[in-house]
Amino acid sequence: MPGGTMLVGYDVEWMGEGDITPGFLERIRHIHNELAIPATLFIVGRTLERCVPAFREIASDPLFDIQQHTYSHQLLKTVYIETGESVRVVRGVGLDRIREEVRRTTELLREHLGRECTGLTGPWCYYRGLRDRPDILETLWEEGIRFTRTDGRNASDWHPVELDLQPYWYDHLGFPEILETTVHGWHDSTIRDILGWESLDAWVESVKPSVDRAATEGKIYSHLQHDWSSIREDPELTATKAVLQYAREQTLSFLSYHDYHKEQLAARTTPVTVE
Repeated sequence: MPGGTMLVGYDVEWMGEGDITPGFLERIRHIHNELAIPATLFIVGRTLERCVPAFREIASDPLFDIQQHTYSHQLLKTVYIETGESVRVVRGVGLDRIREEVRRTTELLREHLGRECTGLTGPWCYYRGLRDRPDILETLWEEGIRFTRTDGRNASDWHPVELDLQPYWYDHLGFPEILETTVHGWHDSTIRDILGWESLDAWVESVKPSVDRAATEGKIYSHLQHDWSSIREDPELTATKAVLQYAREQTLSFLSYHDYHKEQLAARTTPVTVE
């Protein structure tokens, strides 16, 4: 059986009332240490500012890679969401705002956690990632970003995204060292809203086909969850643990997004020509 790889990424973005994020971080750290599975936290800057002690605790753990999710969860690109029942348009921000959002969060990660940021998840994710926006890629490159996680919607700016979409380089846009790591399946917050927040088993079952295909076809499965949605109706994160355990049982290997980018960069042997 070919061996696939699972990249586990949590968008840590809660900016509302309550102690959602510290509770999530404490529990998720326990689960990942119990299972010996690495993960990446993509952190919103404002969330970091509110919960510095909790982030310092988890940043000291070698299993956790720390990257960013902009300062205030501003969309890099406009999304035009067609669900089959409705259309919703949410506009992205301009380049100056993108630069400010990324730079500010990079500085916060350095100041409070001593981490240098090279990776970014684009809020909401987008169809085709940033392949139509070399101007955004240039801005991210100038701010030190070397891998992105922005391609996570289908042609309707909706879900799911199949595993046929695998990570790719932004070679032909002139950024051969920026890797797009993609997102597969459904965003957990979206599918759980559809299935019902208390339907934990149904959500776990919805993830299994992506895990199975990654295992049998030797593919990358890039998995997305959020702090607030993971812990909603599941304070012990039993469903999250069930997903991770199932993936391990299917003999998937696990990498952080940073280590996956580093591995893929080292494996590049063919020069890239940009026309």
